[in-house]
Amino acid sequence: MNKSQEEKFAACYEDLREVMQLDYSLAFNVFRCFQDFVIESLETEFEIDSAVELPPNANFGASVKIDGKINFVVGVLAEKKIFHELAENYEHFKLDSLDEDFDAVSELLNVVTGLLIVKIATIFGIEEDLEPPRFGQTEKSFGVIKILANVGTFYLYIGRDEIFDAVE
Repeated sequence: MNKSQEEKFAACYEDLREVMQLDYSLAFNVFRCFQDFVIESLETEFEIDSAVELPPNANFGASVKIDGKINFVVGVLAEKKIFHELAENYEHFKLDSLDEDFDAVSELLNVVTGLLIVKIATIFGIEEDLEPPRFGQTEKSFGVIKILANVGTFYLYIGRDEIFDAVE
């Protein structure tokens, strides 16, 4: 990761400290794990733009909560068209419905958070669990990290609070 990406994350962390409520080192490791996975699996460029309030039209998303001694949620949100692009790029084939898009992005987050809990166990000696993914359209407003990628602009949420209701 180049220095400017690290500096951009540090600036976002400062702006989103109340949302994240995580130690900087942990938040940065969550971000790096997510970034590395997305760059590799989606074969895309990936750059932090800034910390922003989630735009109302970028409310399609999915999230996964890591539960245990260190609780936090990782989510991806985007406009419907970009959300679809993220899902198709992850799956590497055409998807025909919003439900398939939600499933694909949920799976992407399951893999990323699975990697994270292994990393947390290795570094901190703490066993964490993953809750089932949540997804949908949110009407909530909260701080996110704006990400620029080949598929378009999307938003990364790292925080303590759930952003979607439980899936039934």
